[in-house]
Amino acid sequence: MKTSKIIFISLLSTITLLILAAAIDIKISGHLNAGNGSDFKMSRQTLPDFKVLLVNNSMNITLVRKDSSYLEVTSLKDSIVPKVNYTFRGDTLLVSDFEKPVHRSSSLTIFATDSLQKIQLTNSMVSTERLGMGKLVFDLDHSYLFLNQHLRLRYPFGAIDLTAKNHSEISSSEFSLDSLTIQLRNSEANFDFFVKNIRGSLSDSSTIRARQPQEISLKKDASSKINVYE
Repeated sequence: MKTSKIIFISLLSTITLLILAAAIDIKISGHLNAGNGSDFKMSRQTLPDFKVLLVNNSMNITLVRKDSSYLEVTSLKDSIVPKVNYTFRGDTLLVSDFEKPVHRSSSLTIFATDSLQKIQLTNSMVSTERLGMGKLVFDLDHSYLFLNQHLRLRYPFGAIDLTAKNHSEISSSEFSLDSLTIQLRNSEANFDFFVKNIRGSLSDSSTIRARQPQEISLKKDASSKINVYE
């Protein structure tokens, strides 16, 4: 999955998720703000709490902090609800192959409690929403990650430890973050969050673009670029 393909699929996924958000809004608020909620249906599967999430070969997935753990698939009313391939290995949840053509009009939301500590993505596209104040570890291989924090909740991420390789991409919305540790290898990061401290390294034609932090300590090789703006 080339970088350009990741971006293109990301745009398509974003459009799909915006459409499906109408259905989610009905469930949360009891009314529809936009669109026709009767066009969608939801299927939920309760899960035990988990510390590690592995996502392989998947797209249209959103990870959300919640007081309980479960999976929720949103799909068109007249479509077949796609089966979610998932397994447990101890305290690790593995989700795979949510990227088939039948999934293009569906989205998967994974709700996780504060017990979640690490997210590992392989050939996948995942966005996050309001993941709490503790430290989170992300490990990306040929994947796309969008970090989003719901501003109305008014609590920031505490710390993020992020490793990305093999043409991975990371971007974010605007929120606050205490500290970021990042290792990029042939990957790209574009951050709009406000962070107090950034440290880490870039290699193999990697790029990072970030707002000016209070403290910064980044090493790079000759092929990589660091762009800091106000």
